[in-house]
Amino acid sequence: MHTADIFTVLCFIIGFFSCFFPILPGCFIVWLGILAHKLWVPDGSISWKFFWLATLLTLLAQVLDIVLTYWGARRFGASWRGGLGALLGILIFPFILTPFFGLLIGPFLGAIVGELSGGRSFSDASKAGFGTVVGNAIAFAAKLAIALFMITWFSWSVFGSASF
Repeated sequence: MHTADIFTVLCFIIGFFSCFFPILPGCFIVWLGILAHKLWVPDGSISWKFFWLATLLTLLAQVLDIVLTYWGARRFGASWRGGLGALLGILIFPFILTPFFGLLIGPFLGAIVGELSGGRSFSDASKAGFGTVVGNAIAFAAKLAIALFMITWFSWSVFGSASF
């Protein structure tokens, strides 16, 4: 196995398992493996077309993480204050708490604080907070699917017989 292949597989393994932890950008790590392989073995790697598709999917995964958290809060009845609180929670709480817990709990607490600041009851605020959990769960599933797609297609294209 070529050194580039070993590095890429390591990025894929680390990236895949990183999808399970909110602080680590799993899809980005998978993308780094794809980029490294493309630069390291230009003729024996994936096409530039696939590389740019993987780049767009990686950006989509990052955007979905934020957008689906906001959507979840709004879907469960959050006002604009709760949605804004959820977004601020993603940005602020990782620095107040540990990064891991800040990203898990931050949007939930941010949505609750946002709703309470608007005069809503704790019950309504909690529903908005729960919505961020639902949004995060959907974002997790989307990011995992994107990472698996990139890994599978790359592996099939480079180590199998298909081409993109």
